Amino acid sequence: MTRSALFRMIFGLLCGLVLVGATACGGAEPESAADPSPAPSAAADGPDGGHDGGHGGAHGSGHGGHGGPAPALFAVQTGPLGVVVTDGSGRLVYRSDADSADPPTSNCVDECAQTWIPVTAPADQELELAGVKRDLVGRLQRPDGSSQLTLVGWPLYYHRDDDGTLTDAGHNGEGGTWFVVTPKGEKASPA
Repeated sequence: MTRSALFRMIFGLLCGLVLVGATACGGAEPESAADPSPAPSAAADGPDGGHDGGHGGAHGSGHGGHGGPAPALFAVQTGPLGVVVTDGSGRLVYRSDADSADPPTSNCVDECAQTWIPVTAPADQELELAGVKRDLVGRLQRPDGSSQLTLVGWPLYYHRDDDGTLTDAGHNGEGGTWFVVTPKGEKASPA
């Protein structure tokens, strides 16, 4: 057997193992919206079943491009706010009263978008959902051409200073405009 043939055989075996592993890991049951149990990491739960819903799409964590982890929205239980949505890094996800849900419109651009970072995902990227119904998640196109995720039409953001610590209310209620979002797209209120 030549060195080239041996290499092709080993490469083929490795590719087969990767595909088997991906299939085994990707077959999780759909997450029920009625059971918004915590999802501490993207590896712990599989993608939500079903197809993209009426809002046309998916959602993500702004930094989950091709080659990285799948963009994610997870419903998690927090002490101060109850069940809320986080991105794949565990950061709280917010909506703004300055935006519109019908039609989905983001009014946070330029300087605002430096503090309130839009949650984006490539248009063709699959999303990981846990406790968030796929048909409530959509997208809108931002002025820079990126695809921002929406929940029940509300554009989604995270705060630049959030680090994934869920022991306080984050920036909920900041300026009377910014609110952590629930899995149903509503404003979170203190428990």
